[in-house]
Amino acid sequence: MPRKLGKLWLVALMLMPVTIVAGGSAPVVAAEAKDYEEYFKLGNDFFAGKQYDKAVEAYEKCLDLNPEYKEGWYNLGIAYARLQDYRKEIASYKKAIEVDARYEKALYNLAISYEDADMLQDALATYERVEEVAPTAVDALVNQGILRARLGQLDQAIATYKRALAKDNKLADAWFNLGIAHAKVAEKARDDASRVASLEAERAAYEQVVVLSPSYHKGWYNLAISYNKLGVVDKEIEAYEKALAVRSEYPQALFNLAYAYEEKGTKDRAIKTWERYLEVAAKLPTEQEYLVTAREQLGRLRQ
Repeated sequence: MPRKLGKLWLVALMLMPVTIVAGGSAPVVAAEAKDYEEYFKLGNDFFAGKQYDKAVEAYEKCLDLNPEYKEGWYNLGIAYARLQDYRKEIASYKKAIEVDARYEKALYNLAISYEDADMLQDALATYERVEEVAPTAVDALVNQGILRARLGQLDQAIATYKRALAKDNKLADAWFNLGIAHAKVAEKARDDASRVASLEAERAAYEQVVVLSPSYHKGWYNLAISYNKLGVVDKEIEAYEKALAVRSEYPQALFNLAYAYEEKGTKDRAIKTWERYLEVAAKLPTEQEYLVTAREQLGRLRQ
């Protein structure tokens, strides 16, 4: 029986720091700024007050006085990020890296800013550089894996997730995205044995997700989809029910669970689930195209 879209892609981590590099706690005013450190502190104060244009001016004055101050270039990049000026953001991080080629935070943010600017090959090369200078930076590794998957480099994405998990096997996000990558490999498999092996790897990855994060409804949902592809309906039903225990009004899970109950031959539960789906979906614009199917299925079961 038909199912709705089986995978919900996780948003890439994209962890842009919300705090800037500190340069001291004493507040200053523009008239008192005498050297690069004071302009740096002034920029931080403006940034904290969400006055990003003024923060940029202060950081630029700081850097006019000391162009080798990598923290100034780094914070300037973050200020430009808040202004969504990706070109100047990129240029600022690159200046910081010219001062210190192993400046991990600047490299990481540079990779993210390249992604924001849709400069994906540059982003990938920069994530690789992050891995060289900071091999334990697992967030950057997960981001690299997501980007490789986005570029269609599925085998490399899987290898990258596994490197991240070798460093920290409790990364639910890495396991989740690893499952998605295995699912994509299964779709491209040329023989049944390879397909089943990839589907089993997908299932195993999602099993890890729900062990590590049992309240993550998308983990349970994707696990259910993986069981469906393997033809294990009882486990599929169990996983959908777990997803709904976390998020009771989860329309995709209700829709697919109703079909799974039909497949199992549990008519009463299928009817109740279709009724619940219709109740939930009626108020959601994104579900309107599926309401006709749900009503048809419900009407057929009630006959």
